[in-house]
Amino acid sequence: MNSESAQDFRTIDDRGRFDETAWRNICARTAVAASKDCRQFFDQYVKAFSAGVDALLKTIPAEFHPVALEIAAQWDYAQTPNDIAAGIREHNRAVMERIRALGPSVSTDENQGARAD
Repeated sequence: MNSESAQDFRTIDDRGRFDETAWRNICARTAVAASKDCRQFFDQYVKAFSAGVDALLKTIPAEFHPVALEIAAQWDYAQTPNDIAAGIREHNRAVMERIRALGPSVSTDENQGARAD
């Protein structure tokens, strides 16, 4: 995945402050690139996006990493394999809730997915 440098967006302003808007733009572009690489697999997206963010974090001072990671979490950033697994479980749970909300015309089987009756 080709990630742009955080410096391309000037994430640190002339006063040495972290530019959250620029970082959000970086995260959005990184998320778009990751989604193109994942072929609709959520775990691949999370891994690709998280790897891109990890690389970009190296371009900004460590003191800004906590806020940068908080922002990146809005696009499903995960630091560890356990975070990725938890994100996948949450994603699957949310999908199943949306399917169940469709009512009895759609049945769900945890092993087979959803299908119209």
